[in-house]
Amino acid sequence: MSIAAVMEPVNREPLRVLLIGFCPVTRAGLQAILATDKGLEVDGEATNGDAALLRMRAQSAVRRPFDIVLSETGNGAVDGVQATRLIKEEFPEVSVMVLTESYNDSHVIDAIHAGAGGYIFLKEMIPKELLESIHRVVEGGTQMKTELLRKAVDALIQNGRKTLAERTAEAAHLSPREVDVLRLMANGDTNKMISEALDITVDTTKKHVQNVISKLQARSRTHAAIIAAQAGIVGIPVTPLMPILNGD
Repeated sequence: MSIAAVMEPVNREPLRVLLIGFCPVTRAGLQAILATDKGLEVDGEATNGDAALLRMRAQSAVRRPFDIVLSETGNGAVDGVQATRLIKEEFPEVSVMVLTESYNDSHVIDAIHAGAGGYIFLKEMIPKELLESIHRVVEGGTQMKTELLRKAVDALIQNGRKTLAERTAEAAHLSPREVDVLRLMANGDTNKMISEALDITVDTTKKHVQNVISKLQARSRTHAAIIAAQAGIVGIPVTPLMPILNGD
């Protein structure tokens, strides 16, 4: 069975994808891979974060701005972390994945702080896994390499901008149901998985997730899980698909 057949949604519009940066060869490769999935549509390209914001603002006037943005860490003209930060500040509902060739722990940490839902190394990327990761991130999951994510989490816990007491105070504003949702978020569960586990609707799940992110002043689900780890509510967040990226 083809990747397109597996990934094609039923009676849904394709997820709209915006590409930021990438050299011509990499961009052409990404477009070729994304074209195999009928559930995805590359609907725009931008040279940098500012250009991406202009395009998203124009799109938002007539339709949803985009479902997911794929950016790179940086190639001189593009700072993927800064682009992520700008996009998440203005369009928090839009998912962002950072694709990079750089093994840099600090970039992972910065990407999490900026609100990225995924961080993938191009040299290790397998087309099928990239497509699965895009769908997963849009659905509310996360996608990062286990070893680097754990290093990033350790660093954030050790050097968090707020003290444990402050994080705990923030977490105290969560309702019992929101804490349940947060624990599942820390497992990397998607909205659908959380709704099934707690026997609530997906819409209700989305509201709980947004409330958790807002109350914890987080930029993303992963960031919220890290804050929860700092407060001792959950252990170090993990994602079910991370071992695949490690080749385990």
